[in-house]
Amino acid sequence: MTKVSLKYRLEWIAVRILMAIFRLLGRKNAASFGGWLARKIGPRLGVHRVARENMTTALPHLTGREVEENLMRMWENLGRNVGEIPFNRDILSDTETVEIVGEEYLNAYSDSGKSAFFITAHYGPWELVALVGRRLGARATGIYRAANNPLVEDFFQEMRADPNYSFVPKGNEGARTILKAARNGGAIVLLNDQKLNNGLAVPFFGRDAMTAPAVAEISYKMDVPIYPMRAERLEGGRRRLTIYPALDVPKTGDKATDVYALLKAINETYELWITERPDHWFWVHNRWS
Repeated sequence: MTKVSLKYRLEWIAVRILMAIFRLLGRKNAASFGGWLARKIGPRLGVHRVARENMTTALPHLTGREVEENLMRMWENLGRNVGEIPFNRDILSDTETVEIVGEEYLNAYSDSGKSAFFITAHYGPWELVALVGRRLGARATGIYRAANNPLVEDFFQEMRADPNYSFVPKGNEGARTILKAARNGGAIVLLNDQKLNNGLAVPFFGRDAMTAPAVAEISYKMDVPIYPMRAERLEGGRRRLTIYPALDVPKTGDKATDVYALLKAINETYELWITERPDHWFWVHNRWS
């Protein structure tokens, strides 16, 4: 049995206590409390400066006041996401406050019997993208970044566990799962807006950002469609998941050129969403440097 450090044990205890408090508060109050807590703590963290610099550089049309207001809403969105963790299964089953747009693209994929990528960013209530996995069942697998703390990771997976939808961590296991799904008609649901140090330099808000190429390479090589999807918070505690048409896959015959063009199209899709709702993206990602 792997020895777990005291630090990890203390973190695990703190997380369990926090999740217990959220459960006691109930879904609506837990989201509100999580948002309030994040607004109090987030701006005091060093990464708040990183987020401010990122937003100011990427969206120079925003005034200083608009940047600060969007950053505060960014922290609130993150806090709400955390507060809703114990209730994610309930939210995914909620047909009254959760709206799905573009369901016809999901149905088209299901009818095709082919493989597909469903991609998104750390944007809005991003856990909502698991709705795609719920709808597709055993054909779908969610790829996620595992928590550094193994005790916290196990705890989160207990809450996230769904008999009809599997989750696989990024890394070697995730890569094998993606290839298997691509070959066997599966659907892969993943967030792919983070920096990959050994990726390809692709423009994102006018600056080169190291971008993971696997999705575009597999799409190009195996003719796997890529469906972007966006989760948003609406007024009154409502949520919306929008599934967009599959991106056009360039076919010039030059792999490097076409993969680059496809990655650029993905980044431009995220740029559009983020520009529309700057508070919805998690700006603390060290995306460019």
